[in-house]
Parts: sequence; structure tokens; C-alpha cells
Amino acid sequence: MNAGRILTASGVDIDELRGLIHPIRPEQVWLRSASPLMMRIWGPGIQAMTVARWIFVDPRALNGDRARLSLLIIHELVHVRQWSDLGVLGFLSRYLGDYLRGRRDGLSHRDSYMAIPLEIEARHLQSRFQ
Repeated sequence: MNAGRILTASGVDIDELRGLIHPIRPEQVWLRSASPLMMRIWGPGIQAMTVARWIFVDPRALNGDRARLSLLIIHELVHVRQWSDLGVLGFLSRYLGDYLRGRRDGLSHRDSYMAIPLEIEARHLQSRFQ
């Protein structure tokens, strides 16, 4: 499933989004239904995960409300751009390092996740389309 098609069908301004996530083009990013194994590893509350140019989505979110799915896709497209900018090792080391620093500093799992700068950036851009 093509991310650009879903966003266009939901009325998202694709040109504005492209400018914010340049050089990523939503129509070149693919969504896949997450496998049951992936979802067991994710744990509760996680609806999607980005790996390079692939976005794996909880099947319930894929088949649910299109407006909510569009916001989720926008969030994940920021991560696609981050993967592109930082490379595999750069993205993973920054993401996991920031999460682990938060845990080391006494933050809960949720607070540590919410404090990851890469997540903050994705939530900020996502909020522009709400």
C-alpha cells in the first residue's frame, strides 16, 4: 500500500508535506501490515514502526479511521526522512541511545520514549496536519 495514496485520499496537502520531509516522497514509501510476531515484540500502544523506507502498521490501524491513519503515516514519514538523513547506524544509535539515557536518568518507559528528540520532531510535524 502506498503512503501517498492514503494521504491524498484523506485530503492531506501532499505538496506541503513533501516540503517538510524533503527529499522523501510519500508515494515512494510503502506500508505493510505488521505481522503478529512484530506486534508481540512492540508491546501495547505501538501502532507502527519505520524501517528505512518501509512502514509496518498494526492491521487494526490500517483498516481503521483514515484520518487517524493519515496522521500516523505523517509521523512515520518523518522517521523515514530521519533514517535517510542519519543512515541505519546513525538513526538506531541516536534513537536507542536517547531512550536508554532517559531510562538511566530515571524516566519511565513512556516518558523516556516521549523525550526522544527524533520522536519529538515527528510529533511536532504531525501536529501541523491535525
